Amino acid sequence: MASLPEIVLVHGAWHTPTNYTSYTTDLKKAGFTVHTPHLPSCNGTRPPTATLPEDVRHVRSVVQNLVEANKRVIMIMHSYGGLVGISAVQELDLPTRKAAGQPGGVIHLLYLCAYMLVPGATMWSIVEETGADKMWAQLVDEDEDGTFFPLDPGMLFFSGLEESAFVEEVVSTLVRFPVKALREGATGDAWRRVPVTFVKTLGDFAVPVAAQDIMLERVRGEGGVVRVEEFDTHHSPWVSMPEEVVRVAVQAAGDERNPE
Repeated sequence: MASLPEIVLVHGAWHTPTNYTSYTTDLKKAGFTVHTPHLPSCNGTRPPTATLPEDVRHVRSVVQNLVEANKRVIMIMHSYGGLVGISAVQELDLPTRKAAGQPGGVIHLLYLCAYMLVPGATMWSIVEETGADKMWAQLVDEDEDGTFFPLDPGMLFFSGLEESAFVEEVVSTLVRFPVKALREGATGDAWRRVPVTFVKTLGDFAVPVAAQDIMLERVRGEGGVVRVEEFDTHHSPWVSMPEEVVRVAVQAAGDERNPE
């Protein structure tokens, strides 16, 4: 039996790897080796000292080390992590590396209610298409130092669980995030060459269903082959539906569409 691919989990804006501890623990119990790079943009520095390019370089270095060690890799990307991940793995997918006679590679992209963008698209372009830009000032606290933070992070990330002690603790660990990252474009298109699983979260306020549908339509329109898993939950499905989210990762690892 072939060994499981390794997972690189790319976290979302405002978050740090700590916020995903329960998920990474469950993935490890399922037999996976999990890498959770801490994005430089989420270091809480004001004004920001890093944004999308630094995040991409950091994640790319982690993935590159793995594939050069002949590892097969699944990218699990949450929220903003989708933009980082697709840009970071350009030319590190298994088909591209195999054609160049190189070992290892990314075999699957798992978007966890994440920004799945075509090259050049930005998070802000999706925000504008859904009309959320018109409510921007009512949703976030944007500061002159170039950072912003959601006014109601409990509702945004954990709708329905806002009053729980767990959510209050998680929210207390979130950090401010650079506004500039919203307007920086994706540079990768590995979804053209490796299969994609997209976890669609129907009760999501951070990346609303309308935004998810726009991104799905766009990637599919450019040739991406996407399998959709619909969860009737909020923006942090590993909290509300842990078994299902692990199942999706296991399914991605054994997906018959994965390149050999």
